[in-house]
Amino acid sequence: MQSNRQTNNRQENVKNTAVFSFFTIISRILGLLRDMLKAWAFGTGPMAVAFDIAFRLPNMLRNLAAEGAFSQAFIPLYEKYKHENNGKDAAGAILVRMFFILGILTLFVILSLPYVLPSLINDPNSLHKETQLAVDLSRLLFPYILFISLATIFMGIEYSRGVFWAPALGPALMNFVIISLFLIGIWLLPIQNPTNKIYIWSFAILAAAIFQMSFQAIMTKKMGFFPRLRFSHPVLSDLWKMMLPAIFAAAAQELGQLADIFLATLLREKAPGAVSALTYAHRLNHLPIGVFAVAVATASLPQLSRLFQENKKEEYEHALGSAISLNLFLLLPSALGLFLFAKPIIGLLFERGSFSLHSTESTALALRFYALGIPAFGMTKLFTSAFYARENSKVPALITAFTLTMNISISILLMQSLLHGGLALGSSLASWAAILFYAFFLAKKYKVSFLKDHLKEYIKILFVNALWFITLFFVARVLIPFPYWQQIVIVLPLAAGFYFLLSHIFRVEELYIFIRLIQSKIKR
Repeated sequence: MQSNRQTNNRQENVKNTAVFSFFTIISRILGLLRDMLKAWAFGTGPMAVAFDIAFRLPNMLRNLAAEGAFSQAFIPLYEKYKHENNGKDAAGAILVRMFFILGILTLFVILSLPYVLPSLINDPNSLHKETQLAVDLSRLLFPYILFISLATIFMGIEYSRGVFWAPALGPALMNFVIISLFLIGIWLLPIQNPTNKIYIWSFAILAAAIFQMSFQAIMTKKMGFFPRLRFSHPVLSDLWKMMLPAIFAAAAQELGQLADIFLATLLREKAPGAVSALTYAHRLNHLPIGVFAVAVATASLPQLSRLFQENKKEEYEHALGSAISLNLFLLLPSALGLFLFAKPIIGLLFERGSFSLHSTESTALALRFYALGIPAFGMTKLFTSAFYARENSKVPALITAFTLTMNISISILLMQSLLHGGLALGSSLASWAAILFYAFFLAKKYKVSFLKDHLKEYIKILFVNALWFITLFFVARVLIPFPYWQQIVIVLPLAAGFYFLLSHIFRVEELYIFIRLIQSKIKR
């Protein structure tokens, strides 16, 4: 019976993760095309600078609240109140409150931007043309946070009802809408003034946010769980109690990235281009995290929340343990692969034009050290979900604040010898420290053991990855003289096939669940 529950938990996590990952990959591809289109249209000139300044505030608020703190706080609370009219009253109260708060905030910011933004970008008298353009674009773009936040409420309902394809498809559709509207706009409208193009781009982004909100609302309506609008509900006090620490934790993470960039500016003479190297490496490092780790954490949160509300401690432990197994199975080879083949990957993607061999080597140094923390970055998201499922957002906030301090301290020490590589390694080491803290608090405070019934599986995954890494290490040495594209073309299929073969030989359960999932999809 217990074995069946464990298998079911694994299958549920793998299925939801696979669905989420599939649409996330599509979204990432469309996002890359979107960025290429923006670069083609605006480059790094004044209009691009004005847009980046204008979009920074609503985009940061989205990262801090809408897609970070709010989404993690909403799902456990929706599970808690789901027995009351299917959670429609609770969701409706949150929807109304968020609409009024964000509506007032949006109006206030739009009115105050002409007076505040120029001072923030060190041009209080608006002497530069891009400053006034940035103000105008900011006022146009700020409602973006309102529509994205409302969309997040509908997405949270969908996650809680076990529907993962619609919220995962949303970002991909947003990117498609942005690309389509911009191309249609510059084709239909006479662009006598080049500045008009950036307005079309901004309108496309705002329209995409409205489309995202409308799409998620329609999907929720079709599911039969559209919220009932309420002005008061007990869930509101619970929401703020969970969101405030979560916002603090998200802000601490943003500060960690800013600290790395600030410290990198101190290395101008010893490591020119360190800031750009860290930026490129950080984006590549977050590709497997965004595709796999976020998918596992997102798929696990509703399940963990439901099991906690139903007081099923053993099944909660099984679900958490199987999610960790899945994380290790997906993220360990991603980390080891990026570590071994950082240089050919970066060279193949970026080494052209002004991006020289020195740039490739500098970025590869940062990527190798960032890659060491990929499994920890992924499990941090999962453990955070485990605490949010228990309606506890204070512990993640405290751990994030502590590891932020640790990250900065370690980075300052390591940058003396490893330059900007030390900054990347500091982030990775701090993430591994966070894992230890999360595991300690789960065991100490809640008596939760994710090792129970899963230790053997963890050992098998670690052993398979050790053999895989040793083999690929020698392969990488042999391939050094080959051009970048040949190294990647040769290694990618061979490495994937060898990893699956080793997983089959050592009977890694996650592999067979993936195979059964693919077979069921093909039969359909």
